[in-house]
Order: sequence, then structure tokens, then C-alpha cells
Amino acid sequence: MKKVAALMLGITLSAGAFASGPFQGTIKFTKTIGPVTANYTYFVKGDKIRVEEMSENGEIQGIMIIDTKANTVKALSPERKMYIDVPNKRPARDTEVYVQKTNNTKEINGYNCTEVKVTGKTDGREVTFWVANDDFDFMMPMLETLNRKDKLAVYFMNVPNLDGFFPMVGVERKTDGVELTKLHVNTVDKSELSAELFEIPADYTKFERD
Repeated sequence: MKKVAALMLGITLSAGAFASGPFQGTIKFTKTIGPVTANYTYFVKGDKIRVEEMSENGEIQGIMIIDTKANTVKALSPERKMYIDVPNKRPARDTEVYVQKTNNTKEINGYNCTEVKVTGKTDGREVTFWVANDDFDFMMPMLETLNRKDKLAVYFMNVPNLDGFFPMVGVERKTDGVELTKLHVNTVDKSELSAELFEIPADYTKFERD
């Protein structure tokens, strides 16, 4: 399940079908950590999010299915046709940060995005987000369910009043300016999604830990 583990480490508009209401559709983004770049797609429908990690040739390497209502995460290996329940035993990660919501704006993927700067008070990191608001109501519950420890996730969760927002760009740097991690959304598409996307395929076998 090495590729499943890699996916866990990886882990955030055209004219749409919906005029209002919570976002439903796909978000494709690129995440770069040092010299390593990976491409991901979020499929969002209600309380369910499917995350796909793509290889360089466009094949699906790993999948996560997140249910924010049930607070569960399942990781799937398409290569082995197996899945595993991902336990969440880590405590919540609150951290002391300084948040600056600037007046800077720029258009990204058709959205008027606002700049938010978050600086850790003790860990020598700073993150710049360019956030868009379009009823992205899944984002905060997804991060809470995943309970991830990377700075992009932890710092975003510590910014007040960001419910409904999504980071179109997120850049983590050391306080000396050295870039460490960058997330950049490539496309956002509102569309009706099939419920089958968020189900375990019938031919998949559950992987049981010893």
C-alpha cells in the first residue's frame, strides 16, 4: 500500500450547472514539495469528497474517499484493487499563528481572490493563500476529517471566518523566504457528479492490518 501512503502525504470555474448552494464538481490542482510535483483532483458532492492522485502519464495512482459527515477516510489502491480504512488517532493540531487578511486581490481561474498571510509564531514558517469564496463548504470539514499535519492545512484551519473559501494558491515558505511547498489550482468545474464515484468498487478487497 505504498502508493496509498504517498497519497496520504500528498493531501485542498467554468460556467456551472448550479446558480447557488454548496459547491459540487471537480477541482484539479498541482502540489509541489521541493523537487517533487504531483497532480490531484477533488470530486465533491455533498458530504463526500473523492481525491485522486495522478501519475505523470495521467493514470490514477491512488484514491481517497472522505465522508465528512461520518468522519471517515478510505484509501484505495487501483493497482491492487484494495482499500483500507484510514484511522485518525492524531490529536487536533491547533497552533499559534499571526493572520493578516490583506486588501490585495487578483483573478485566478475566474475568481476574484483575496490574499491572506499566515505566520507561525514559533515554527519559522509563513504561508500565503489566495482564497476564493464560492460556497466551498466542504473544505473545512474535509481538513478536519483528514486531520493533516502539513502547514498548508494547519494554517488554513487556523484562519478565522474562512468557511466557504478555497485556496486557489497556497505557498509555504521559511521566514527567510525559501519556498517549501506550493499548491496551485488549475481548473474548477461545477458539474453534477454520480454517487458511484464515492463508493468502493465491488471488485475491491479490504486490506486488513495484522
